[in-house]
Amino acid sequence: SGIKITGTYLKSNAFEAEKEKTAKKKLGSLAVPSDEKWKAVFEECWHQLGCETAGQGEVWKAWDSIAVALTTSRRQYKDSSLDTMSRSQTQTLESLEVIPQYVGPMTMEKYENIKKYLMKACDTSLHPLGKLVETLVAVYRMTYVGVGASRRLLPQAVKEIKSYLKHIFQIVRFLFPDLPEEGSVITCTASEADAHPHLYLQTSVKDSGSESPVFGMMVTSSGLLLPMLLPRLYPPLFTLYALENEREEDVYWDCVLRLNKQPDLALLSFLGVQQKFWPMAVRSLGEKEKVLSNSKDSCFSTAVECLQQISTTFTPADKLKVIQQTFEDITQEVLGILQQDFLWSMDDLFPVFLYVVLRARIRNLGSEVHLIEDLMDPCLQHGEQGIMFTTLKACYFQIQNEKLT
Repeated sequence: SGIKITGTYLKSNAFEAEKEKTAKKKLGSLAVPSDEKWKAVFEECWHQLGCETAGQGEVWKAWDSIAVALTTSRRQYKDSSLDTMSRSQTQTLESLEVIPQYVGPMTMEKYENIKKYLMKACDTSLHPLGKLVETLVAVYRMTYVGVGASRRLLPQAVKEIKSYLKHIFQIVRFLFPDLPEEGSVITCTASEADAHPHLYLQTSVKDSGSESPVFGMMVTSSGLLLPMLLPRLYPPLFTLYALENEREEDVYWDCVLRLNKQPDLALLSFLGVQQKFWPMAVRSLGEKEKVLSNSKDSCFSTAVECLQQISTTFTPADKLKVIQQTFEDITQEVLGILQQDFLWSMDDLFPVFLYVVLRARIRNLGSEVHLIEDLMDPCLQHGEQGIMFTTLKACYFQIQNEKLT
């Protein structure tokens, strides 16, 4: 007994299955490209500078337009009953009305003056650049706050910031024609390089058969503009990073809490830190105290407190400075223990730095790491700060996979 069925059986083709897979659209493939977004916002800024299209206009006319706009707006505020500007705001506007030197050879001093001018310009909506930044921040928050706070939108959010940098850098280079293009180097004196060693790269030029050092700083849109743009976009952006890395950060945080139950000496031993690097005594309230077997949070406390500051900074450059200072604090403490000069090997340094990362208890360390990785200057990736950042990143992944028994 059974059921008799009349029909046709079709076996699926393996090639057709592959076609169906490739036919599926990837997330974001139907979204508007970042460079195509908010074109009207940027066009409005160009129009305020007296340009019909992007980059097509007279530079002196653009500066005259800025000066007239600032003067007119300040007078309108002063004459109206709604004059709520503070003394510092008034002084800022008055300083912006003075047209800066925008032609001539680009030096480090002139580059720093441009940065200061842009910081002031972006702090007031009366300046065309300030109005542009204010509008971009508003549309960014409307896009990625609330309903838009989805971890799947993180790649688009990062690309949008990079697009902002690209477009604003184009406007800045129009206003300052001698500012080098992206990736170019501004040469500087040795004294300027000594004052800011983390900003400069050193090359050698052969002169009459001998090599002489040349110092310079690479100009990038992120290095110039992120300090004034990212603090305003940081809350929604970091929320997206936290959502994207939520699962792996839960694993990391669970390991941090478990490992931090151990006293200092037990944790140093567990992590494989060589005993010669163990602090036997630490300063507390100006007096030396011996590190006991049950002491907690006493070793490398200066480096731990320094690394905790990474959560209070906004730009990748500032976060990298915190990481660099942490390494320097560790080195200074070890120098005090050994009482002699020494050179770190990564086998010796990594366990010590891992201890500092654990004791720092940074809740969203994964988000910090991924944000730095996505937005840091490419020129820093292979330098000293890049190596230090790679070490921090390795610590983060090591903690997630650390065996607790």
